[in-house]
Amino acid sequence: MFTKATTTTLLFAALIGSSAAAAAEAGDLDKGRAVYAQRCLHCHGENADGKGHLIDFLKVVPADLTVLQQQKKGCVAERVLKAVLGRHTTTAPEHKMPLLKDNLTPEDVYFVSEFVKSVQK
Repeated sequence: MFTKATTTTLLFAALIGSSAAAAAEAGDLDKGRAVYAQRCLHCHGENADGKGHLIDFLKVVPADLTVLQQQKKGCVAERVLKAVLGRHTTTAPEHKMPLLKDNLTPEDVYFVSEFVKSVQK
């Protein structure tokens, strides 16, 4: 679903969109919250803290998405995109989350990244 051009565009938009001047509109956050609830909440939890109801069935504890900004490993939007595409770094390859690139549109990735940005501590 994601072509190389789409991935490059999204990565560029994520980097540009991470500036303080680029604030998400309320509608974007609502859409992001809906995508998160459908695709992410089960593992990452209602509060995006890595404590979803499927945690007992997973090989590794899901990331606490509320502290991504504190970790200073790239902007939040870029990290969300990399995770969706399976390009995020983990301690072991088998610890990567399931690929969502075939289940999310580029717009969905944008919206969920805006939501994840909004829950940063």
